Amino acid sequence: MARPGWWVELLRVVWLAMPVVAAALVHVVVLRFRWLESLCVPIDGGASWRGRRVFGDNKTVRGAVVMIALSIAATMLQGIFRIPSLECFDYGAANLPLVGMLLGLGFVFGELPNSFIKRQLGVAPGAHGGLIHAVIDQLDSVIGALIALSLVWVPPLRVWVIATALGAGLHIAVNSVWVLVGVKRNIF
Repeated sequence: MARPGWWVELLRVVWLAMPVVAAALVHVVVLRFRWLESLCVPIDGGASWRGRRVFGDNKTVRGAVVMIALSIAATMLQGIFRIPSLECFDYGAANLPLVGMLLGLGFVFGELPNSFIKRQLGVAPGAHGGLIHAVIDQLDSVIGALIALSLVWVPPLRVWVIATALGAGLHIAVNSVWVLVGVKRNIF
């Protein structure tokens, strides 16, 4: 059987990423309307290392909870409303709550190393950290999600390539929405 064309592969990666994309978009709404304020606690608990914050105030428990919970919910909806031709793996045989949790966790934790480095370099949360950090900002959550997902399904190289290219574009688009609604100051 011939391998599907590039556009089918692209659609499959979009379908795979849909739970974290949907979660990120809902997170914008949560931030904009200041919902779940009681969870607006920094993940680092205010801790510092070498006199600088570990992750900063923008990496919160609220963000982690929203991203992980909604990624789980969206993945489970994909299992209910299946489109097998778009599945990178058999969603009927997969533990979809676990898949969603891994996608959400990977997305959240994928951003932390770059946040840590930026804080240690004195870059304020939400501020532009230069070209290298801008590129990493577009890729870190995608790479984190794919690494975490690798615990239950190992994405082939083509998925990594498409996901990183697509993820960077989607990240820029979501950041643009954040800027438009006043949650972020800049796209990068």
